[in-house]
Amino acid sequence: MSKADELDRLVGELVNLDERRVCIGTKLVDLEHYFRRAGHPEFSRRALDAFMTRYMGRVLELADGMRE
Repeated sequence: MSKADELDRLVGELVNLDERRVCIGTKLVDLEHYFRRAGHPEFSRRALDAFMTRYMGRVLELADGMRE
C-alpha cells in the first residue's frame, strides 16, 4: 500500500468516525429532550452530561489542538 493510499484510507475512516460522532451526539440530544419532557430529570441529566463531557468536550479539545 502506498502512502497516498494509506492517506486516502485514513481520511475515509475519519469521515466515517465523524459521521458516527454526529449521529451519536444527535441521539444524545434527542434523548435528553425526551427524558426532560417525560419527567425523568435523572435520565435527562445523564444524557446531557454525556453530551457535554464526551461529545462537546472532545470537540472543544480538538479545536484547542488546532489553535496550537
